[in-house]
Amino acid sequence: MVKRLWAYLSEKEGRYFFLGVLAFFIVGWFLFFFLLLPAITRHGDEYVLPSLIGRNYHKVHEALEKAGFQPVVIDSQYVPNKAPWTILLQEPPPKSRVKKGRKLYLTVASSTPPQVPLPRVEELPYEQAYRLLRETYGFQLGEVVYVAGDVPDIVVEVRYEGRKVSAGAPVPKYAKLTLVVSRGLSDQKVPFVSVVGLPLEEAVAKLNSVGLSVGHIRYKPAPGVPTGYVYRQYPERVANDSLPMGLAIDLFVNGEPPKPVGE
Repeated sequence: MVKRLWAYLSEKEGRYFFLGVLAFFIVGWFLFFFLLLPAITRHGDEYVLPSLIGRNYHKVHEALEKAGFQPVVIDSQYVPNKAPWTILLQEPPPKSRVKKGRKLYLTVASSTPPQVPLPRVEELPYEQAYRLLRETYGFQLGEVVYVAGDVPDIVVEVRYEGRKVSAGAPVPKYAKLTLVVSRGLSDQKVPFVSVVGLPLEEAVAKLNSVGLSVGHIRYKPAPGVPTGYVYRQYPERVANDSLPMGLAIDLFVNGEPPKPVGE
């Protein structure tokens, strides 16, 4: 078989046939790699991708589609002070050379912060609780509310949006928390005041204005008393009408207690 093929190719007709086949493959290779393949892959039809970071996704989405790209949101992250749908990351990165029809994968800012369980900080020193909440968990800390207590500078309660939050309750990350801290009893005396008959907010403000703090707030029905008003306080009267600064006054309020966060 091989001898017959070699003998055929040795003849004039065979050599022409071989050269014809070789020319066909060369021309076919040239047409495929230099004409057909570039047309299929759009060789040379590339664009330098601009930076989309910091721009609003909805504002650039239509423009990207008109330019022949396919924007795809693959993830969202909550970032404080970033407007929702702000583009945070893009793939391919800026200044990449891409072709039309390419998918652009985007990460955008979310409008809802993740919920994280509140760590237990009650009975911890203020500085330790501050570092744990601020540096480890990323919470913001607002004002500090001081109350009387046997041991100074100890956290006795955590509040979010004015309500007590128990350890383990879900709280939005980066939320602003209020710490209630014991400052111990002072040797300085302040005048006794009565807050019976006042709305709860006014009663708290009046006690704080003279240097007293609020202890337990007990909600119980009291006929004839408007809802949310203080109808009793403890102590009710004291000798010499003076108290140690920072002493906690228990208040009895008509109505139902607010539900704590997490319930």
